[in-house]
Order: sequence, then structure tokens, then C-alpha cells
Amino acid sequence: MKITNAQVFIDGSFHELEVRCCDGTIAAIGEHIDDPDVLDAAGAYLYPGGVDTHIHGGFGRSFYENGLVDYLGHGEEQVREICERLPRTGVTSVVATLGADSSLENLGYSTRCIRSVRREIAEGTTTGADPFLLHYEGPFTNPDQHTCYNPEFTQLPTRENTLIMTDGGLSDVALINVAPEAPGAMDWIRWVTGEGVHAEVCYTQCTSDQVREAADNGLDQTSHLYNCFQAMHHRINGPVIGALLDDRIKVQLTCDNHHVASDWIKLAIRLKGIGHCYGITDMTCMSGLPEGRHTMPYYGSIVVENGTVTAEDGTICGGDNTWDKILKLCRDGIGLSHEDTASLYFESPCACLGITDRDKIEVGRRADLVIMDRDFHVLRTLIKGETVYTAA
Repeated sequence: MKITNAQVFIDGSFHELEVRCCDGTIAAIGEHIDDPDVLDAAGAYLYPGGVDTHIHGGFGRSFYENGLVDYLGHGEEQVREICERLPRTGVTSVVATLGADSSLENLGYSTRCIRSVRREIAEGTTTGADPFLLHYEGPFTNPDQHTCYNPEFTQLPTRENTLIMTDGGLSDVALINVAPEAPGAMDWIRWVTGEGVHAEVCYTQCTSDQVREAADNGLDQTSHLYNCFQAMHHRINGPVIGALLDDRIKVQLTCDNHHVASDWIKLAIRLKGIGHCYGITDMTCMSGLPEGRHTMPYYGSIVVENGTVTAEDGTICGGDNTWDKILKLCRDGIGLSHEDTASLYFESPCACLGITDRDKIEVGRRADLVIMDRDFHVLRTLIKGETVYTAA
């Protein structure tokens, strides 16, 4: 099957090309490709399928809220529903993100649930976005910089703790967060990065020197830059400035025009280069609730308003914008160009993590694709070359 009459996004710009899919991969890109099976995009925009690398859940479901079974459902049920619903937003793969509000044992249970649903999707018994990798946002945090997380769950970064929460395996773990000032952090960073896992910095009050020392030991990522870091101050060499000035470190950005003000987003891109920045949604189980105040088991009173979820005191608890919505906010709210928005959200995530089998329209990669209109409304989503969602 070939897709024709599309504006194809490749390497930061749009091209009038055709894309042929065969056996689940991209087989050819060019002009006048010979294939009798034609999908006419009618002049719309063709992107690689979205890969959300920082997503806790959505649609009233969570990847890890095991204490809310009566409210949200059992673990595998929650993972299954999230993955089934994501393609309608343009997401075809996720790095399922587990937060710091859980015991090591519960994180291990959540890990098993995600891996189980991943097997179902691979076998074809469940359809939806592929939860192909894992991201642990905690619990190796600074309890004095916990924001909306419960500091009682903070743990020291050790090999033993890591293997408990990952259920004994690291081969499918993309990211684990650490506060560099935590006891044993530098030894742990050397070990975990040696196992092929990206160490990221966040939930920290460390100095810029400690960020550089962490990078010397292998750390190369931040979780959502600016958010959950000690705030920048012109008399303090803190963690944000350390991350911005170190070329080895790639940064996540939540571009909903609420988590981070527009000029701070532009500053990060100016200093790091767009190839060292990547966009995320930071969706949570509370994403998708009607605007207003809600009482959630475990969380208590939360406020959903203007595309974000906060505690009563205004502390941000996560994003409330799906992939398609945050793309429009990034372009029209933050003020990035259409091309830079697409680069940040469609090509940079996997490039920053060294993943080369998806997230770019390139021969040999997975034929995970999304067709959108000018304002990022999803018209059609394909996974491995097969349509899984079509707009009504």
C-alpha cells in the first residue's frame, strides 16, 4: 500500500512524496511509486506515528495507580484501555511512565502489567499503541523537591531497589530519574547507564556542578525541564542551568503553554538546539476529566482547568492535553513554527533516546504513521501499515 498526495514530514521539513508500506515497515519513499493499493491523503500532512516518552496514563486510567483498583480498574485493564485509545490522538507507541507515588513492589507489579499488555499487542489479541519501553520517574528523588508526589515513597538509588521496581529486568527500560545529590547517585548512574538505561535528572535541588558530575558518569537526559526542579535564580548555580549548559544532556519539554512559559521553551531550544529537546504530554490518570474540582481517591481534591491538572494549592500534577491537542498548543500557544513543533514532537523523542526502529519516516522503520490536517486533528492512524483509527 502506498500513501499519496501527502505533505510528508522528514528531517524537519515537508515534502511532496509518496510512502509505500509493506509487511509492517516503510518499504519506499519517493515519487511515482508503483503500487495498486493507494491511500489518498488528500493533501493532508503525514507524520511518523507519535511516540510519547512521558505519559502516566489518560482517559481516567493509569499505568501505575494500583491503589485505585476500585476506582480505575485492575492494572492490565487500565494499561489495555490507555493503549487502545491513544491512536485516535496520533500516538502509536508509548514509553509508559511510572511515577514516584508507589512502593517498589507496586512498581514491579505495574511493570508486569505493562509487559503483559505489550505481549498481547505483539500477538494481536489487543490493539493499540505499543507500550514498548518503560520510564521510571521515581522513586530516586529528593524528598524536599517532591512537588505533588508523596515523599514517603522516596528511595535511595541502588541496584537492589532498581531491580525490585523493574521486576528484575532492564532490557526494556528507557529512562530512570535520579536526584544527583542522593547518596550513592554517582555510582548508581555509572551502573545503570552501563546497563543501557538512560539516567535522567529531575526532582532535585542539586547544583550545576553536580549535574555536570552526573553527566561525567553517564547521565544524559532530564525529565520535564524546569518542572519539579529547584527554580532558577541568578545567584544560584542550580540544576536547570547545569542541564541547559551541558551539551551531553537532552531535555524533555511540556509545551502546553502552562507547564512552562513560552520564552523559557524558546530559551531551551535556543541553547540546546531542537535536536537535543523533545516534546512530551505528561498525561496522567486525571487527564480527560471535565473541568472543575474533583475528589480523587489517594490524591484528594484536584482542579482540572485550562489543559492542566493541579492540586488545590496550584502545584501541577500533570498535563491534561492529548498528543494532538498539545501539538496545536505548541505551535499556536508557545509560538514555534509548524516545522519546529513537528520536529520536537515527532522526530526528536526517539532520536534523543537513540531509538532507531520508529518515530521517523525512513525506509526500514516501522510503518507507524499518522495523517493530520493543518491544525493537528487526526484523520487516520496506521500501526505497522494497517489503519487502526479513522476520523468519522
